[in-house]
Amino acid sequence: MNFRLVSSDYSKLIDLFGRVSGTVEPSYRYFQIYYRRGLKFFATDGCLKLEFSSSLPVDPFTGVYSVPIDYARALKSSDEKSFVSFSSEGETIEIKTDSETLSLQKARSDAIPAMERKFEFSSRFPLKEFNESLNFVSAASMEGDTVEIFSRGSETILAASAGRLVLLSILEYEPRTDFHFSLQYVTVRHLVKTLELLKTEELDAGSGISDFGLKAGSLLFSICTDETEFPKPPSFLFNETASGVGVQRKAFLSALRKITRLSRRGFSVLMISDGKKLKLFLKAGSLRYDCEIAVFSGEEFVIQVDPRKLQSALSRINDSLILLLMRKGNLLMAGKKSKKYLLIPLIN
Repeated sequence: MNFRLVSSDYSKLIDLFGRVSGTVEPSYRYFQIYYRRGLKFFATDGCLKLEFSSSLPVDPFTGVYSVPIDYARALKSSDEKSFVSFSSEGETIEIKTDSETLSLQKARSDAIPAMERKFEFSSRFPLKEFNESLNFVSAASMEGDTVEIFSRGSETILAASAGRLVLLSILEYEPRTDFHFSLQYVTVRHLVKTLELLKTEELDAGSGISDFGLKAGSLLFSICTDETEFPKPPSFLFNETASGVGVQRKAFLSALRKITRLSRRGFSVLMISDGKKLKLFLKAGSLRYDCEIAVFSGEEFVIQVDPRKLQSALSRINDSLILLLMRKGNLLMAGKKSKKYLLIPLIN
């Protein structure tokens, strides 16, 4: 094996692999290099698997070389026009810059990383729009939760349940086949961070034998799926929201920032409408605190919500105006333009 990368490309690859593998499980913080119909790079978090097909001309070689990401990160250079060279001899791989050499012994294995590589791609999305939706619906979840991606007629739905919150985003791109995938929360967050780095404008999505597949240019993602079945979203979520009463998003975020300074993590607060004003209310021990969000001419209601989760979700809705309306025992908070929705049960 013998090839070299421009330093700026090397840095981008190391950052990409770092985001794929994450920091939750240190044993996955490495990337692999091998030849399979061309030069390939591979990284994983154990569920999310990425194979990058490089266009660099390289003579065929055997074996798979593993490099710890944190070791490779040490060779990143501020000189973007310099080169980083890779070479191997036996079980040893050597990575060199103009002034540094990293040599790793016993770095070679025989088995090419296993992953699904054949997918029936049935949907195409603008990458940025898809990632913003994925970022939104996973905003309030935690480890152990899942994020759902499924088809509904001419639309693709992304959804997640997080405590008392249900988050849903609609992508108006019609899939060619029906599908439903449940993705692990931790892997979804790794995917969101990874896609943020990409300059590719379009993203293809589809199904394999058991995995969910994504393709962005020369990057192929294979993502394991859970069998957890997400309850079918109520049909009223897809009805017209024009009857909702609008509240400025920045007013919500300002009030939530204040109340999160006073509440402990994991504590819930009340959001109350008396038909004239919309308020947040906190009671904790001897502390009583209420904060007016905005003048509000909608219906009276009371909901209980984790202010940090609500803040995280609302900060990811791009609309300046959030519409509030009652739907069958729930408060629906809707970003009409972005088609992002929050559903919270009312307190009777």
